[in-house]
Amino acid sequence: VELRHIVDEFQRVAMAHPNIHFTFYVNGNENFNLPQSNFRQRIVNIFAGKTNEKLVPISEETEIVKVQGFVSKPEFAKKNRGEQFFFVNDRYIKSGYLHHAVMAAYEGILPIGAQPSYFLYLDVPPNTIDINIHPTKTEIKFDDEQALYAILRSTIKHSLGQFNVVP
Repeated sequence: VELRHIVDEFQRVAMAHPNIHFTFYVNGNENFNLPQSNFRQRIVNIFAGKTNEKLVPISEETEIVKVQGFVSKPEFAKKNRGEQFFFVNDRYIKSGYLHHAVMAAYEGILPIGAQPSYFLYLDVPPNTIDINIHPTKTEIKFDDEQALYAILRSTIKHSLGQFNVVP
């Protein structure tokens, strides 16, 4: 269980900083060797398998937020919420509200109970967030959550449509 927590944290830090080469050893065995790369390649290197073909790129820039990253194609949705990551200003966060925005973008195209994978990087002006609302700093407060929700939802919907994933 403790090793799983360490691996999870390693993956979050490695995904937030693809410009850094990371290696990870467990009992002398190399578990990860992640060379410097871009976001997409780092995700593929961590999750392996058919990860690359599952990913749909997301990109939008507004005055409020710059969103980039990837969501999975609906046919690759899973029963669990394992591969779901938000990074705000290179910091891993948890947000039920932003998760709801992602799920709203997939409304009508995912089976009930299915969970899409997502790897979303949000850049916001530091003065528009408060990171001191949770002891682990994994939850943050946004000044304009409703606008962020709408931007994230429409950006994902647009990308899924643009890449012919949905009509």
